[in-house]
Amino acid sequence: MANREWNPKSFFRHLTPDALKILQEWADVDLTLDGDGPPGEQVYRAWKALPEDDRERIESALLPVNDMCATHARPYLEQLALVVWTNGSAKLIDESRAWSAQDLAVRLFVADEKRFGEAHQTYAVDMMEHLKEFHGRYPVTLKPTPEAKARMKLAMASHFRDTAFGARCQIEDFANDEKFALFVFHEDEVAPFDRFNDKGVVEPDWQRPVIRLAAVFQFETSTLLVKAPRTTEREKLRDLFAEIFVGDADYFEDATKSPKFCFDPLRDSDFDFPTRGADKIDEVSLVRIVAKPEHRDVKRVTIEMKPGLSVEGVRMVLAEHGVDLAVDAIDGVRLQFRFEGKGRTKYRTVSLFNPNSSNLNDTERDRVIPHYLKQWGIDASWRREAMGAAAVEAAAQ
Repeated sequence: MANREWNPKSFFRHLTPDALKILQEWADVDLTLDGDGPPGEQVYRAWKALPEDDRERIESALLPVNDMCATHARPYLEQLALVVWTNGSAKLIDESRAWSAQDLAVRLFVADEKRFGEAHQTYAVDMMEHLKEFHGRYPVTLKPTPEAKARMKLAMASHFRDTAFGARCQIEDFANDEKFALFVFHEDEVAPFDRFNDKGVVEPDWQRPVIRLAAVFQFETSTLLVKAPRTTEREKLRDLFAEIFVGDADYFEDATKSPKFCFDPLRDSDFDFPTRGADKIDEVSLVRIVAKPEHRDVKRVTIEMKPGLSVEGVRMVLAEHGVDLAVDAIDGVRLQFRFEGKGRTKYRTVSLFNPNSSNLNDTERDRVIPHYLKQWGIDASWRREAMGAAAVEAAAQ
């Protein structure tokens, strides 16, 4: 489930000698240093000289570690450290605060591979973006039994077999108190990748890259988040998930008939994205809008604006480009949140596109934003939830 680019030379080079030694002992192969250059580059050369099977085994195991070296993963590593180093290892927790994320990830991985894998799964799910949302018609208790997962694998493999994709398919899952996540790995279409042959000449190597699809069901809202590059696979995942894990093939609403977002609040010239000081948001700006002008012979217009404009200022910019914010249909927007702080990390740009697409993920900062989307009336799903609750109450009377 690697998301971060894997560069083995850089990975080994950025580890301290102590972390490299721990990794060498874990690898259980001959990673003898040749004494030429920095230790990390020596380990890289030793790894590169290993037989292909050993090299691929180590690389496969280290891909999740490489993912967890990212800046956003540090809180997950620190939380894991509190669990792994509980008994008699308080000193390690204190010392770890001075380690790089890469050193910390390697040490935790070697200390407890199982728990590290669970932390990586949590991180991978939380960091997923550009998901399609499908809302359940009523609260439900899932049935993710081994038999259900086996059915899902067979059904997806059968689907891929009828396409240009390879038929090989693997299913992995992850669950906690908030969500159930299903990952589907499958072969992509055959494509050429350049490689050096034994004579040092570049030639095409025809391969089937592995693609990861994901379906994440959130218990509290009965919402399925699906990540897949093609519409066919998104809908297949949704339909099979409903049929196999819920037991109701028609469980999810038709997103085209009940779009997630309502952009009508942006038509009000007095609207100003109100926020609470406790969330440390300095400013929210509308920086992009995708509209369908009613009186122009075009299907869609995309206009980008500088941050800092009021909604009335945005209205004037759009009018200059032939878009009337008061009446023209809006398909999607991009909002820029500027949080307190310094540097690029204080900015979060959120894309919202109907019927059900956004780039929000489940990180701590992003969890703040959906509350505002509902408060401002941009997230329309709360209306469906309220209507559903009212219907249930009426039926009970």
